[in-house]
Amino acid sequence: MNQETRETVHERDRGQCVNCRASDPDVTLDVHHIVPRGQGGSDRLSNLALLCHQCHDAAHGEGTAPTIQFSSTGNMNTDSFETFLQFFTVLPTARFDPKAKAWQIPKADFEQVVATVSDPEKSAPLADGGGR
Repeated sequence: MNQETRETVHERDRGQCVNCRASDPDVTLDVHHIVPRGQGGSDRLSNLALLCHQCHDAAHGEGTAPTIQFSSTGNMNTDSFETFLQFFTVLPTARFDPKAKAWQIPKADFEQVVATVSDPEKSAPLADGGGR
């Protein structure tokens, strides 16, 4: 892929990982082919996304994307626990890790939830493509 295409992807994605929102100059950002070239993917802008190295490795099955981990302190009342549990069971990308005894959600989805709660008029999609 040529340098002009790389620069266009960086500009379009605002110099930040489209998954976890990490940005220059804090991290290395890679241009990722959504459909790999080996499977017929092209260098068209619609097939390219800017990912940090950690998210890029995860996209290729070689690591784990950044996540936020939540666990109970054990001090919740029943109503608070029900709300906590409902939040994580309806968020499609939330996963319970029994080993850690904690809920984990992708960092980008957590940031979207915070933005939505802070500004209910916002309606950006979650990382899995689902909307609010």
